[in-house]
Amino acid sequence: MLKHGFQKVYGTDTNPNAIVGLTNTIKDTKLSRKITLDFGHLFANANQLTELIVFNPPWLPQSSDLNMLDEAIYYDKNLFSQFFKKAKQLLLPEGRLVLIFSNLAQITKVTKQHPIELELAEGGRFILEKCLKRNVKMASGKTKRDQHWRTEEAVELWVLKHVK
Repeated sequence: MLKHGFQKVYGTDTNPNAIVGLTNTIKDTKLSRKITLDFGHLFANANQLTELIVFNPPWLPQSSDLNMLDEAIYYDKNLFSQFFKKAKQLLLPEGRLVLIFSNLAQITKVTKQHPIELELAEGGRFILEKCLKRNVKMASGKTKRDQHWRTEEAVELWVLKHVK
């Protein structure tokens, strides 16, 4: 994002190792003045309006209690509603919301519900500007897991904007 003209990047993560690792990587570089990292849920302590929010959420709904590492893979039932509510408050009127997601939960029949499609249909906060989908590559031939569904899996890039 810095390469594309953004002056400041604010990032959050619920995994303290991610924050520590990136902080150590950039600490002796000019990036340390342009990137602010915060440990916390969703927007953590963010309260400044912004023109761009990028969200890379977990792709599968929670089926049991989560530990910190599980939060990178599984989302609880309130994650997306909390995210969209706060994003609505923090996104500037002409701003964009970009989400990276997957159809993995739908094609593996974990759920029929797609949380971004649900927000667009029922949330009343955002509308779709663009959705790009790309099929994923086949898994390594060395994997022992059954991945018959892999040919249907797609990674999705959603661009949303405020409802006018």
